[in-house]
Amino acid sequence: MVPPSDVEEALSAFAAALNESSASSPDASILESKLSGPDGVVTALLPKLWLPQSDPNNSLSILVHLVEAFPKKYMNVAASAIRRDIEHNFDTTKMDTSEQTYEVCDALILALAKLLVAPNSDTQTGIATDAHAALLALCKWDNHEYHKSNTCQKLFQHLATLWIYLQQQQKDKLRESSTAQMRIAALMIGVCLLGGKEVALALSDDTGGFMNKLLHLALAFPNKDPLLQMTALDALEVLAVENKDYPMTSERAEFLLGNDELHSGLLYLIGSSSENVEFDPINGYAALRLLTEICRVGISHNGGVFMHGKNKFYSLLECFQKALHALEPRGESERLSYIYAVSNLVASCATSTEEMSKSVLQDTTLLHGWLSLLSRSSQPKLKSAILSSLSQVIEPGIWREEEDACTRPSDYISLSLYHAFGEANNQKDPTECLLASAKSPFVEERLGAYNVLRAMASRGCCVRMLLLYKGEDGNSIFVEWLLNQDNEFTNEGRQAKYNIVESLLADGNNIEGLISTKAFREMQLWMKRGPAHTTTVPWDLATE
Repeated sequence: MVPPSDVEEALSAFAAALNESSASSPDASILESKLSGPDGVVTALLPKLWLPQSDPNNSLSILVHLVEAFPKKYMNVAASAIRRDIEHNFDTTKMDTSEQTYEVCDALILALAKLLVAPNSDTQTGIATDAHAALLALCKWDNHEYHKSNTCQKLFQHLATLWIYLQQQQKDKLRESSTAQMRIAALMIGVCLLGGKEVALALSDDTGGFMNKLLHLALAFPNKDPLLQMTALDALEVLAVENKDYPMTSERAEFLLGNDELHSGLLYLIGSSSENVEFDPINGYAALRLLTEICRVGISHNGGVFMHGKNKFYSLLECFQKALHALEPRGESERLSYIYAVSNLVASCATSTEEMSKSVLQDTTLLHGWLSLLSRSSQPKLKSAILSSLSQVIEPGIWREEEDACTRPSDYISLSLYHAFGEANNQKDPTECLLASAKSPFVEERLGAYNVLRAMASRGCCVRMLLLYKGEDGNSIFVEWLLNQDNEFTNEGRQAKYNIVESLLADGNNIEGLISTKAFREMQLWMKRGPAHTTTVPWDLATE
């Protein structure tokens, strides 16, 4: 191990040579020989990076020079070492802020940002990955410290400058520039997930309107690079997806629900009738997925958005509804995207205004396209998606850890959608359709049916309709099916049926007078013993 005094002497000598040199680079081999090679040099410089005020040798300048002058030897070593050091020193879960003396200087942020677009980063992706992780960790620390260091703001300013630099590159370097732009965009989105202040900074003119640069890349038309556009749309989708680790903030919701440029660009890609354009054959479904996620944000956070933003969101829903009429999905993947899009549109309209909920409930074409199982007899995955999406609209609370996380539709809307499901399937009784799916040989379809039955059992106005449903033979088919545990042999299915019982026995339902005493006691016993309980009640006792 090299004595500390020798380390300081070697660094001081190299720093002096670096300051005196105007054209040629100082000989790094002497420094490497004294400090055991590039790894030893980087290890010696690292501790001084976080204490720039007490670093007479300016270790950061030395390290930046070595990386730029000798990238093959130092770029990868420096990137990985800095990442490890930052993740250790700036770990907010273990940090004692009372003893925190670290400082993140502007030059270090710029040096790390450059590694995202460094010449070697396209072939050595680990370098860019390490730089991304290091910068994100610093922004988490900045968020933890209530932005006292302005790290996030400085980073966005540098990234905006690098973005402009990449756009000015020659045509023969466009592929490398596109890759680097997406790395920058991914980092910005990751930082924006940290909190509302970060989103506000990304939208601010003080940081070069960085978010607007990504919007332009994702939504500009005509677009000469559809693959780059797709990647940009996917990056924006990350910002819209709900994440329990990074809860949706009011700033994020305001941006997603009230940004005119975002809305108009996405509607254009899916063939908005108001623009008289066709569905984009390459990126139309990427735009559709993002619009679907925006609708999901509206279901959960519409109440926290200012009225100006609400009006823009309602306008988006109206245009989205019209655009979906012209959509003709082909193949399972496109149909799944369509199902999720319509279901989330309906859920958003159902929890917005009375006029919009009435409009979507009367849109039988859209509802039939969403809820019909008739043309999907050999597609259990699609049937499951339809049924599960219906359950999410009827009772969103069963899909969320916190029941107050989103607004429930009214009882009238829930019942209307339930009957619309029957209308879309040969105008049958909706409970009859559900029980048919609940007896399917495909577990995916059965689980989907269980989800809808649980959603209905969670709505007090629907419980009586389920329990008193009688088939053509006059028997209480629903209770008979529910208590017969021989019709489900998978653990997931048994758990799902148990959840239905749990919802039926919830306070306020008062089902004891609607079914036989023995059937009611069997449900109570099932509830007490858990999903693995096996019923001993003969089926005929359910109607006794």
